[in-house]
This record gives sequence, C-alpha cells and structure tokens, in this order.
Amino acid sequence: MRIALYLNNLDGEYQRSVYRGIREEARNLDVGLLCVQCGEPDGRNEAGAFPAPGLIAADGILLLSTVFSDRAVLQNRLDAETASGIPLLREPLPCVSIGKFGAAGTRLPGCPSVVAKNRESMELLMEHLIMAHGYRDFIYVGGPADHRDNHIREDVFRKAVRGGRETFPGLRGRVYRGIFNDLSGTEIIRNHIAFHPEAPDCIVAASDNIAAGVQELLQSLPDSRWRNCPVTGFDDIGLARLVTPPLTTVSQPLAEQGRIALRTVRDLVLGNPAPPVIYVESALVLRSSCGCPAGPAADGEEPARNASSYDIVKSELYSISVNSLGHNLALVNSLPAMIPPLQSFLTRLHVERFYFVLYGEPSKITGGRGFMVFERSGGGDRSHAENPPALDTGAFFNGLKAEGGFQDLCLFHLRSGDEYLGFAVYQAPEQVYPHISSGVVFIANAVRRLRSQEDDKERSRRLEQEVAYRTRDLVELNRKLREEAERRIAVEAEVLRISDLERRRFSADLHDDICQRLAGISMFCKSLIGQEAPAVFLPELSELIDETLIRTRRYAHDSFPMDLDAFGLREAVAGLCDSVSREGGIRCTLSWSAGDPLPLNRNQELNIYRIIQEALQNVLKHSGAALARVELEAGPSVLRLRIVDNGKGMAGRKGGQRSLGLRSMEYRAHQLGAEYRISSKKGSTAVEVAIPLP
Repeated sequence: MRIALYLNNLDGEYQRSVYRGIREEARNLDVGLLCVQCGEPDGRNEAGAFPAPGLIAADGILLLSTVFSDRAVLQNRLDAETASGIPLLREPLPCVSIGKFGAAGTRLPGCPSVVAKNRESMELLMEHLIMAHGYRDFIYVGGPADHRDNHIREDVFRKAVRGGRETFPGLRGRVYRGIFNDLSGTEIIRNHIAFHPEAPDCIVAASDNIAAGVQELLQSLPDSRWRNCPVTGFDDIGLARLVTPPLTTVSQPLAEQGRIALRTVRDLVLGNPAPPVIYVESALVLRSSCGCPAGPAADGEEPARNASSYDIVKSELYSISVNSLGHNLALVNSLPAMIPPLQSFLTRLHVERFYFVLYGEPSKITGGRGFMVFERSGGGDRSHAENPPALDTGAFFNGLKAEGGFQDLCLFHLRSGDEYLGFAVYQAPEQVYPHISSGVVFIANAVRRLRSQEDDKERSRRLEQEVAYRTRDLVELNRKLREEAERRIAVEAEVLRISDLERRRFSADLHDDICQRLAGISMFCKSLIGQEAPAVFLPELSELIDETLIRTRRYAHDSFPMDLDAFGLREAVAGLCDSVSREGGIRCTLSWSAGDPLPLNRNQELNIYRIIQEALQNVLKHSGAALARVELEAGPSVLRLRIVDNGKGMAGRKGGQRSLGLRSMEYRAHQLGAEYRISSKKGSTAVEVAIPLP
C-alpha cells in the first residue's frame, strides 16, 4: 500500500511534527509513504504543485490543511476540478485531511478530517493570563484571517477581552494578523513599537513559531519593560521547550494527529468505514514565558533538555554545507558543473536516495515527460547531466518501488517564481529536512539562471542570424538600388539624347521642307517685282503657299496633338489614322473596344498617343506596307495596345532611324509602367503594349 502526503514544506517544526507521526505509523503498519512538498500557501499554488496520485502510484491521500490558506481559492479549485484544477480528487482514491480548510472549517467532499479541539484550551490560556496573572493590556499576533485555526484562536481572544471588561473595565487588546512564522511576528511587533512605545502586559501569539520570533526581538531591545514582557504561543512544538524562557502554550498532539490520519486512510483503502470528523484533544501547558515561576514540567512532559554540543555542531555543519552549495552553484555555467557540488552536499547530509528531474519546458508535474539529470540510489551516483535521458514521470514513480519502495521518500519542487522547472525526490534523516529544502531552492535558482543564460545565447544566435539575413538583404537591396540608379541615369541620358534627336529632326524638317518652300516663294515673288505679274502665275503661287501651310500645320500637330485636349484620346487617335490614310498613301484603320473615356490621366494619354504616332511614322517611313491597324482593348486591369502592319518587316532598315523611334516608344512604355514588346517577320511587324489600369 502506498500513501501520498501533501503538505507545505518540511523546513518548519509544525509540518515536521505532523509528518513524524505519519512516518512512524507508516513504518509500524508497513505502508509506503511519499511526502509531497507543495510550497507556501500564498494563494498562488497552481495545479502543478500537486502531482496526480495516479502518477506517483498512490493508493490513498493525506492532505494537510495548511496547503491552502484561502477558502475561496480552495472552493474555486474544487469547482474547477474536472477541467484543470488540482488532480487530487480526479481519481476515486480515499482521502483524509488533517485539519479543515478556511476560517469556516470547510471539508473536502467525502474526505474524513482529523481535527484538534483547541477552543477550550485557548479559553483556559486566556483565563489563566487574566485571572492568575492579572494582565489587562494584551496584544494578539495571529496568522491569516482566513485560516481556520487562527480564526478560532482570535475569536476566543476577542471574546475573553470583551467578556472580561464587565469585571475588569480597563481590559483591552489589540489584534494583528500575519502568517505563521517567526519573521512575521518579529515584523508585527517591531512596527507596533514604532508607534506605541509603552509595553503591554502580555503578548499572545497564535503559534509557537510566531512567539519565538517575538521573544527573539524583545530580548534584543534595551527597554526592560519590553525585554521582560510575557509571551505565549500555541502548538507546543519542540522549539517551545528550547527557547528561553520556555513557552507557555497549548499542546496540540501533532504527531498523534498524523498517526490517526495514517490509520484512517489505511482503513479506507482496505474498505473500512471512517467517521467524517475525528477530534483530538489539546491541553494547556504552563511554562515560565507567561510569568509563571520555573518549576517541575507539566504532567506527562519530559524535562526540557538543552541541545547537546554534538547536535549543535552537526546543525552548524549542515548550515555550512547549504551555504557552500549555494556559493558553488552561483559560480557554475553548465548543468554538468552542478553535479560535483550537489554530490558533496548530499554526502555531507547523509542523503541515501536522491533523484533530480527537469522538465524540457517550465511545466507542471501533472504528467508527461521530463529528463533525469542525476540519481543516487543503491549506494551509487549516476550523472546524466551531459545528455539527460527522457523520462516518463508516471513510469518513474512506479519504478521507485522496485528501487527501494516509497518508505520515507519526499518530493520537493524545483520552482522559480511561478515556473515549475522540475522536482527532486529524496530520502534522508529527519534532522536534515530543512537543509535539503534550502539546498533544493539553490538548485532551482541555478537551473533558472542557466536556462536564462541559454535563452540569452539562443536569442543572441537568432539575433546574429537575423542581422546576417538583414545584412544580406540590405546588400542585395543596395545592389538593386545601384542598378536602378544606373538605369535611371541611362534613361535620363537616353531621354536627353532622344529629345536632342527630336529637336534635330524637327529642325531638319523645318529647314529642308518649310524653309526651302518659303525661300522658293520668296524668290518667286522677288522675280515678279517691277513686272506686271501675269494672272497665270497666281494659281501656282497660291498652290505653293497652301501646300506649305498644310505642311506647317502637320509639323505643329506632330509636335503636340491639340485634338487630344479638345476631343480626347479616341478622337485624337482616329484623326491620326485618318491623316496617315490621306497623306501616307496606305490604309490605316482603328479598332477601339476599350470604352471611352479611359481611367487615365493626361500624361498617360499623351504617352499612348506618342507611341501610336511613332509606330505609324515608322510604318510610313520604313515598312512599305499597304495596310496598318491600331487596336485598343481594355480588360479588367490592363489596357492592351497593338499596332500591326503588313510591310516588309524590320530587316534591312537603317539602324539610326529605327533606333530613335524604338527607343522613344520603349521609354514612353516605361513611363506608363507597361510591358512593351515588338515583333517582326517578313510581311508583318507588330508593336504591343500592356498598360496596367488603376
């Protein structure tokens, strides 16, 4: 039979006292036991703090109520159990709680509870302080407001103060709340003294740990009133008998509660019934811290003994070992480098079995895979830190029985912040439990630091890779920009050259044609000066002047098509085709299936017109064609322009004239962002332009 015990940590006397009774009873009954340490009840405990009982091969569950401090948090998690909550009740395993949950004493459904009756003992303590010692001014230093035990103790304190005022009008009490540890008590009283320098008659603490912290602070104060102030505790842990002066307290049979709980869950596993609540009596224990004179020990109590020199030395050595482990782990830079200081630490603390498991990703121990880093069992150590093997956590816990069983095994989470990095399972002497808890915290911090370093290295590697990619892209982009700049320079030079050639051609046309005709007209007119011009010369002169006027108008129209602004692209192109038909001696037709008007701006229309004009000019000058056809067709996103002739093709043409026209058309096509193509064969030439539409 295997039982899983869930508690906070074994670094506190209260938890260890309960665990001690459970462990002793488990040995007596030959029951396997795994103690799972879930961390402090800070309201942030996640499902990952509670390994599923099935994974750890448990037949029953023991749950210490201190793993929860907030009833609302507990209730929410129980309500969400089937979805993603704590897997404690997911499997139908017998469960027994030690104590109840929350201030109102909530019980887990279907789980018997072992509860200490401490109300009556707390009432006896307050009656003793008020009646026997005559104290009238109290301070109560309690635990969390939502903790059931604190709720009962604080309620008794308040009722005792209120009820005592009927007999003692000056009776008063102040209430402070914290958590059940010595640091909390120290901080509360230090803050109180800062605002209230007058010492009270007595300080009532809700736990022995709180009382020990208060005593330590008071004994360091120079004011004798505070230094000698009576203090009482609650629980009667071993520390209560060792402090000076020994604590007056209420003895909760913590170990007995553990023994009863273990027997109860064993009975449930065997199919025997159990009552819903099992009460265990507590008792008032009077010692000298409340002001009673030092004397014989309470009935049934062994005399207080000072720790032996050997125990003190061993405790110091254990503390030194923990500090050494923390120091060494702070210096390591790899997982394998953690193993030697860990081995030394385990050897000094006489740890018999130890398993160090990490998750691949920060996770929760509710199932899945991990990686075994180090194991000590069977008298030998095995390190897998160089290449940790994959580990199925369920199979791991099942396999622990074959390696020596569950007897006295404890589980501690490797936790950093809210991340669960892995876990450690160990078997060791009871006196080293607090030191192992501290050591595992150092291990968790070292693992988190190493993982952060690896993350930083990976980020640096990715950043360097990204910089390399970006650099390569920038180099490529820079090359393209240079090519584009060179192309633009070439285009600009070509534009200047074409413009110069256009001006030169226009100048030649004016000089060789218009100017010659005008010179001829001028000479003809001068030859008639002083003569009576016969009428027969007037028709010839008129015809010459009309022809010159027509040519001048054509040159002007070729320089800029006025019809384009006046009538639009379609009419301007139609007029151009008619002009070619009339004056060029060939048939030129227009096929327009592009709609009118087109979604183009003025510059785009002008460039299209110029391409058509240049293409037809080439047809007239070089093709020897009898037929030319201009086609414009509009698709969903492209305007297609095609100029086709039935001439002799481009073979045998003079390169200069051809180059000027072709380059001009190509330049204008680029200005339109269009695809430009010219094809030629014997008997046909085609110019094709695909213009994207907005």
